[in-house]
Amino acid sequence: MPFRIRTPLLALAVAFLPDVSGTAFAQGCIASRGTGITPGHDGVCSLGDEAMHPMSGFQGTVSYRWLHSDRMFSGDQEQTNREAEGSQEINDSHFMDLGITYVFNPRFSATVTLPFSVHDRSQVAYARKFPRTILERFHTQSYGIGDLRAEVNGWILDPANRPKGNVLLGFGFVAPTGESDAQDTFDVVTSGTTIRQQRGAVDQSIQPGSGGWGLVMDFYAYREIVPRLNGFLNGSYTITPEEKYTPTASSFGDYSIADSYLGRGGFDWVIWPKHSLSLSLAGRIDGVPIHDLSGGSEGFRRPGYAVSIEPGISWMVKSWTLAINAPVAVYRNRQLSVMEREAGMTVPVAAGFADFLVTFSVTKQF
Repeated sequence: MPFRIRTPLLALAVAFLPDVSGTAFAQGCIASRGTGITPGHDGVCSLGDEAMHPMSGFQGTVSYRWLHSDRMFSGDQEQTNREAEGSQEINDSHFMDLGITYVFNPRFSATVTLPFSVHDRSQVAYARKFPRTILERFHTQSYGIGDLRAEVNGWILDPANRPKGNVLLGFGFVAPTGESDAQDTFDVVTSGTTIRQQRGAVDQSIQPGSGGWGLVMDFYAYREIVPRLNGFLNGSYTITPEEKYTPTASSFGDYSIADSYLGRGGFDWVIWPKHSLSLSLAGRIDGVPIHDLSGGSEGFRRPGYAVSIEPGISWMVKSWTLAINAPVAVYRNRQLSVMEREAGMTVPVAAGFADFLVTFSVTKQF
């Protein structure tokens, strides 16, 4: 049977556009919001005629991502001493996105996504005298809705006439609906080994919202190499014109409202056309830049990026599509921020990264 890409490809692909609510796709102490799922994560561009059938109207998507970060990096050098002494910051985060897509015609659609997140961050309190021994480890938490994203998407070429290659573009905005001044109780050492509890803004990396508006730009491109095997590229960038905001009782001062980016490139391969089962393998980079494209870059931020190898699997059954991806980090770099450079620092303060992520998504066509 000939290999074809038909109308459902648009609605399926746009259902997996990244949740860029907030500022970043990065990992751990580098601010991370949303599931980070991108066009092509579901592997539908590799599915053959057996999986394709006429579709229009609405579809819903639920996406989930799990993150655990406990590896500290300054630049690209891991601070192994932090783990050895048990002083590293540890983030545990759960992200869930709820998305609704409406397909207008085979080329154009619109998607609205509302994210939710639950975070736990643990860190240590040091004695304020020599030697600076670790007194205890304490936790701060946050949870709630994130920043809503609305986006329109369209294929550059008519999918019916270009089944072997095409480019999908997406444009939209991020609205600051998420809490960006979440508070919790910290254990603060006041003198010597005396500890008292103090309310303050939780760390930027576990704030549910980014604190500002954003402009979203996405793309996904694929090309058939041989029947049932496609190469693909996709990426996303969020522009944040606003520079910073001031959370209540923050130990870092103003929080920067930072841009974010994500890029992927790899291959999709249908291993079982009869059951629309597809495997993918991609290289991936995601992070927060030092300087924003628009507006200033002042305020506290942890710029940096992670490079990963990302295997994935997808399965389409009638009106359902399931996909699982697990990026495994192979390189991590915590870059020097504008604020750190202005302070005369030549080495950035270490930030936490995850070894791997797990993302899962389910889409239902109505």
